[in-house]
Amino acid sequence: MNSVIVVVAFAWLCSGGHIWGKVVQNEDGSGTISFRTPTLSDEEHHSVYMPSHFKCDACNALAYQFFLKFAKLHKKRPSLEKLPEADIVEGAEEVCDDKFENYGVKEVNKIKRLSGPGLETKDVPGVMEGGGKWPVRLKSMCYQYLEEFGDEVIYREYLKNKNLQQFFCKSNKKPDLTDVCLSEHEKTRNKTENEKRRNKTAEADTKGDQIKDEL
Repeated sequence: MNSVIVVVAFAWLCSGGHIWGKVVQNEDGSGTISFRTPTLSDEEHHSVYMPSHFKCDACNALAYQFFLKFAKLHKKRPSLEKLPEADIVEGAEEVCDDKFENYGVKEVNKIKRLSGPGLETKDVPGVMEGGGKWPVRLKSMCYQYLEEFGDEVIYREYLKNKNLQQFFCKSNKKPDLTDVCLSEHEKTRNKTENEKRRNKTAEADTKGDQIKDEL
């Protein structure tokens, strides 16, 4: 018998998290509610750090939240091209101090993915488990970006591109932080290019020192 899956937009509290359910409605009008959370490994359950295979989704989520915050602040001050420094600092801190309650893990095409606002997985039918360590991990990762670049740099990137995903997730600004959505091939290529640039800089510095010594 064929069945139609209807996503139900409500949360069920269980084990300290949010579990999203699905209704399976049969052709005869009967239906059953099925609750099934993704099976998580020990690391996914207990680690205080964001597991590496979730970092790309987490990065995109944070880029979206910074974009959303700055966009809202600009909407409140439409006459200003640039926000006051106090607003930038406060806005950035508010992003990282968020509870991240609307994010959790969901199985999509048999792959565990982070799901929530700003992510492509948000509207994909499935069972999402939130709460637990996920808010803490997102908060910790958020402060990594803030401490590494500072609110002013992040805000300048927002003014230039609006979409912060390229800067946050697909650049070689900071290995293991801003390249989490790049393929291994892209990471290797970026690493090679960075080494070449460093070598050229070192050679130029050496030549400069030699010229000074000769003078």
